[in-house]
Amino acid sequence: MGIAERKEREKQQRREEIIQAAERVFYSMDLENATMDDIAAQAELSKGTLYLYFRSKEDLFFEVARKAIGLLNSHTSAAAEFAGNAIEKLGEMGKATILFMHSHPKHMQAILSIMGSHPGGTELTRGDVQSIVYGESSVGMLMRVVEEGIRDKLIRSDIPATLIAHTLWMQMMSVIQFVSLEGELIEMLDLTPQEVFEIHFQLVFNGITS
Repeated sequence: MGIAERKEREKQQRREEIIQAAERVFYSMDLENATMDDIAAQAELSKGTLYLYFRSKEDLFFEVARKAIGLLNSHTSAAAEFAGNAIEKLGEMGKATILFMHSHPKHMQAILSIMGSHPGGTELTRGDVQSIVYGESSVGMLMRVVEEGIRDKLIRSDIPATLIAHTLWMQMMSVIQFVSLEGELIEMLDLTPQEVFEIHFQLVFNGITS
């Protein structure tokens, strides 16, 4: 390995170590209260070194959310891999997303924050958000499953597969956000989160099946 290659590998390793430190900080406090000083202390680096790799804590939060979305995608893709037809795959992906919400609540909150119209005060562009949500999220897998369902005449063909996949993703995230934030309201309405999710799936599948 040449000197240039070794330096690049060390740079990428240091970058990943900073992101891991940022994960620990952001998952123990919210974005607004976290500081680059906190992250530098967690990474055991100077704050100046952090700025050699990232312009701001918002840039770091973007990378933390990117990793969270990738992790969710691995869970949903694995759930769909051994399912039956397209409708069954979509159901398994939905269940895997709910399980992820319970097993990785901080990761899910990062995903929801980055998807918001005002994602926690971050300075992300539309291109940034679309890059991680639609480029690295479960939407790609959803599109393939929907296209499979259309070919098998299980899913209606009068709506583009891309639009169906994006809508399924955004609806699922919206329901998760509602359940996460409005637990008291759900209880006052004599409902349970499980009932809300089940009704959501019924309405969605009734709407997309052919």
